[in-house]
Amino acid sequence: MATIFDLFEVSSISEHTTYSKADGNLLGVVDNVDSADLSDGEFDEDDTVQIDGLTYTIDHIQEPSSSGRFSLEDGTDWSFNPQSESNLDVVFLTVSNGDDVRHFIVPNDSYGDMNVQSIRTGEIEDVGGNDAALVSTTDNNVNAVCFVANTMIQTSRGSVPVEDLEIGDLVWTRDHSFQEIQYIISSNLDFNIASEKLKPIIFEQDSLGPGRPSQRLLVSPQHRMLVTTESGATVLVPAKALTERKGVRVARGKRKVTYFHLVFSRHEIIFANDTPTESMFSGQMALRAVPRKCRAEIEDIFGRAILDEFDRSDSAAAPILCVQEAKRNALTFR
Repeated sequence: MATIFDLFEVSSISEHTTYSKADGNLLGVVDNVDSADLSDGEFDEDDTVQIDGLTYTIDHIQEPSSSGRFSLEDGTDWSFNPQSESNLDVVFLTVSNGDDVRHFIVPNDSYGDMNVQSIRTGEIEDVGGNDAALVSTTDNNVNAVCFVANTMIQTSRGSVPVEDLEIGDLVWTRDHSFQEIQYIISSNLDFNIASEKLKPIIFEQDSLGPGRPSQRLLVSPQHRMLVTTESGATVLVPAKALTERKGVRVARGKRKVTYFHLVFSRHEIIFANDTPTESMFSGQMALRAVPRKCRAEIEDIFGRAILDEFDRSDSAAAPILCVQEAKRNALTFR
């Protein structure tokens, strides 16, 4: 049995197309695609795979014939290019279960952890011989970050539901006192359509320590929480890495959710239901996260100096642990 991770689900596979959540054609990230047919180390047409307990058949396998790119939340672009079918940068898969047809862009493991804002394809062609070597056999840290509606955010007006916040509101931050919200982005997800992997993580009261959170808190799987290690260091860890802790679990019964991104002029530690957690990265990432017509406005707000600042590798508000390391230490955090 082989398992494939980190498949970007998209609405279709097309050349010269930009996929993003803002545009509605980047549907999410799917993990744990299992198949005995993949044990030979290859994707083959007519192989069967298991996705969320359902059996799908691989109908079509494609590869880049010109360059494309992943645009990340820190403003960088990582290209994918034509390569040997023994080690493709990305594989484009179309699978079906009767009338249910799904499309995936599967990155090579060499990309590692990615918070992807958009994917741009170049030219695409069918693989030779109807097969290609497996990619993405390692569970990397790939997703997006946001709060769920009804989360209470500490502001100059007291605790305010995230859905009631407005641009210009002052939010309390750990490092820079009150900071003004530069932009707010919301996304409505229906899990009859969206990937199950995007279902929120529930933190019950006190699950991260006394009063953290002060009441039930729901965030997206990749949203990072600020915790303290055994050595006393404070680090940011993805919510999905903490599900082994008592009171932390996936909201599997959730059928719809509204997520909110809060953008400041820098990456901040803010307080949601009295729990320290991260804001959304800003700068160039923010330009890729909002609709095209709003990007010029965002650039005017942040300015060129802010964009340049967030190109630096030390721009995070606290050290960030990858999913695997966070999982190994989840029970020791306080």
